[in-house]
Amino acid sequence: MVLPEPGAPRLRVAFVFPNPRAELAAAVARGEAPDSTLLGQNHVAPHGIDGILHDPWLTRRVKGDTALHRVAWNLREVLLPFELTDADAVFTPLAAVFPLVARVRRLPVVVVNYGLCLIHERAGTARRRLLAANIRAARSVVCLGESQRLQLIEQVGLDPARVHTVLLGIDHEWFRPRPGTEAGGAPPADPAVLAVGKDLARDYGTLVEAVAPLGVRAHIAGYRRNVTGLELPPAITAGDMPIGELREAYARAGCVVVPQFRDGYRYGSEGGGLTALLEAMAMGRPLVVSDRGITRDYVRDGVEALVVPPEDPAALREAVARVLGDPALAARLGAAARARVESGLTSGHFAAGIAPLLRAAAGR
Repeated sequence: MVLPEPGAPRLRVAFVFPNPRAELAAAVARGEAPDSTLLGQNHVAPHGIDGILHDPWLTRRVKGDTALHRVAWNLREVLLPFELTDADAVFTPLAAVFPLVARVRRLPVVVVNYGLCLIHERAGTARRRLLAANIRAARSVVCLGESQRLQLIEQVGLDPARVHTVLLGIDHEWFRPRPGTEAGGAPPADPAVLAVGKDLARDYGTLVEAVAPLGVRAHIAGYRRNVTGLELPPAITAGDMPIGELREAYARAGCVVVPQFRDGYRYGSEGGGLTALLEAMAMGRPLVVSDRGITRDYVRDGVEALVVPPEDPAALREAVARVLGDPALAARLGAAARARVESGLTSGHFAAGIAPLLRAAAGR
């Protein structure tokens, strides 16, 4: 951990997200929600940084699913630099026009790459050039995995020294194993299989094909759009869950699965699946995950998870059956996953990783 020099002035960093975070921050303070999606904002204080949540003015004023709100959504990045008059730097995933406009105010921006590689890949020529110009305008870019970092450098032609890998963290206090599971005890397996995630890169078709022949109960915790067109057998249910209910579902699950399409799939995000992966790991649950470049920085096959080829129902079925049929394996995977989180994948670890980048961006 790199701490500022004693007596150094505190840095004011605005954390700006695509969606409002004020209500989430209040729920976190009450202990009703995890802080994971605050991306370290509430953990940077020990590093000499005051992390200030800021929701853009336009989208605070114009609400509802209306044409005016959609206009406000697209224009919010233009006004944003002029709202942040007391910030020394900004940490944000917003990169459509904000980093370039922020240069007018000489406001340093550190961009976090939630899915810029795929956005760049899918964009038309004009939008691709604009996005690349904005990414280059940022003081630095934080990627959530080394494969993502290398891809962005190649796509945009960035100086590698300005692109950094900081592994995503999770609220390991809010998500934690139930008593007994740390020592290898197993909770009731209900459902036997829990699949989590709303990202469009989730491959629930392969999941259904893999799990249905096992005759076990499974639940897909995602949006209805994630299973549109799939014929779900009676033993497999689907539906979103409030975060508290999801935590309890993790605790009861015999096996958590994060099924994804292969790298290069045109929808969702190249960083999709990390939040669900980390939540299950923090809960100490045995995991089966599809192999993607970005997940290799977080889990090792046979250590923290069973890693299977993407879009392969037979391989997925075999891995799930192994976990459900071998309590010792399940306990070993879960314990190793929790240990991995505690050693380097918490919200505090993420804050420690971005803190020197924020200070460097502000010239501190």
